[in-house]
Amino acid sequence: MSKRRKKQKRRTNTQQRLAIFAIISGVVLLLVVGGLTLLDARQPATADVAEIPDYHDEQGVPYPETPRIAVTDAKALYDAGSAIFVDVRSQGEYETAHVANAISLPLADLEARYKELPKDAAIITYCT
Repeated sequence: MSKRRKKQKRRTNTQQRLAIFAIISGVVLLLVVGGLTLLDARQPATADVAEIPDYHDEQGVPYPETPRIAVTDAKALYDAGSAIFVDVRSQGEYETAHVANAISLPLADLEARYKELPKDAAIITYCT
C-alpha cells in the first residue's frame, strides 16, 4: 500500500473516531440533561417561600402580631410534655441543626399541612 493511501486511511480512521466520539458525547449530554429534568420534575410542588408575606414591625421583629414565649417557659412546657417545637425553616436548614425532637414543617408548607400537628399540645414554632 502506498504512503499516500496509508495516510488517507489514517485520516479516514481519525475522522470516524471523532464522529463516533461526537455522537457518544451528544448522547451522554442528552442523558444528563434528561436525568436532571426528571429529578427536577420529581421535586414536590410547594409554595415558593418568596410568595409568603414576610411582615416586620418598626424594630424589625418578624410577624409582630404573633404571640411570643420566653425560652425558659417554652422549655418548661416541652419538658412537661405539654408542648412541641415546630421548625418552620426549610428542610435543608432543619437538617443542618434543629431542636431535639422538633417537627420540620417549612413555612412554605404550613398552610397545607398544619392539620398534621397534634391538637392536644401547645405548638411552639421557631425559625432561627
